[in-house]
Amino acid sequence: MIKAAHLINFRNFKDSVVQFSPKVNIFVGDNGQGKSNLLEALYVLCTGQSFRYSENENLIRKGASESFIKATALQNELDYGFQVSILKSRKNHLLNGKKVTSSDLAKKFPVVIFSPESLSAIKEGADQRRQLVDDLLVSFSPLNADLIADFRKALKTRNKVLKNFVAGDTPKNETEALLDSLNPTFLRLSTELSVARIKALRGIHEEFNKAMQFISRRDNVDISVEYVISGENAMKFEAENVHFSLKKRLEELRAAELASGSSLVGPQKHDVIFLYDENDSRFYCSQGQQRALILSFKMAQIVYHRRVHETYPFLMLDDVLSELDLEKRDSLIRFLGDINTQIFITTTDFTLPESMKSEDCVVIKVREGAIE
Repeated sequence: MIKAAHLINFRNFKDSVVQFSPKVNIFVGDNGQGKSNLLEALYVLCTGQSFRYSENENLIRKGASESFIKATALQNELDYGFQVSILKSRKNHLLNGKKVTSSDLAKKFPVVIFSPESLSAIKEGADQRRQLVDDLLVSFSPLNADLIADFRKALKTRNKVLKNFVAGDTPKNETEALLDSLNPTFLRLSTELSVARIKALRGIHEEFNKAMQFISRRDNVDISVEYVISGENAMKFEAENVHFSLKKRLEELRAAELASGSSLVGPQKHDVIFLYDENDSRFYCSQGQQRALILSFKMAQIVYHRRVHETYPFLMLDDVLSELDLEKRDSLIRFLGDINTQIFITTTDFTLPESMKSEDCVVIKVREGAIE
């Protein structure tokens, strides 16, 4: 439970303190006042990153050189003090006064976010669909946060070698020698991350279908997922199959990577395809059906997290209620009403069902980057 937060020069907040309810917190205000900024600050505290794919400089108030977010929390009967300082070049995270990484935070403070961006994941690029699955991985095992971080470091290092070659800073023979030294670790981490994604998607299949049936109010709907590696559905692959496919592709695209200056093989290039009654949802589903799929996916993630870890993650909903038709909104509200966790919701209009209005619900009004 996040008890309170203090925002200094974060987005449009100059200096604001806010107290939270342990159950439902509703941030109300007109568009552009800072509701989503407040929610984003909490997400940054818990995960180390923004759900809006923002550069660090966008998180700093205009005219300031640095922003700060501080908070207190109670988790598993232990008190925590958060602090993050944000500079254009980096973020620095402290937990109880000790420096921590974003993966350390993600392991301790699991979050599920519903946002307009996530609801558009099916029709948008593969990046957002991969992010959905990587968020799911931490629900399966907190150690996957380290795996994701390690892979990203390996990818960054490999891309730097390729970019230096294209820029003419490193000769070809030296570049190829560097790639040969990096590839075993990169291939191992790529295989481990790909296999973890596949296992997570397999594990959530049953709950995913149940959630979609609940949202759509249909008992016969069939939902499945394909994990695509080099144009092939890898959902039935085991580790050796994934390793072989990645290694073969690395060899085939060696020249192309040198020419492009970036890594063309690995989990950062894979795709996730959602099938609705065996049809590719990108092309055969309406926008409403696509949103129902993502809602169901995240609901399944929440249920799975509870089943495995015996606790619920924090839930954050950024203006998604207005994005849904009445039927899907009602289904989501009924689902949330049965969850015993802290929930944060942004909305322009406080017209929620009676089930979410109680002594455990607090309404926080946001206006021009300040808490009223």
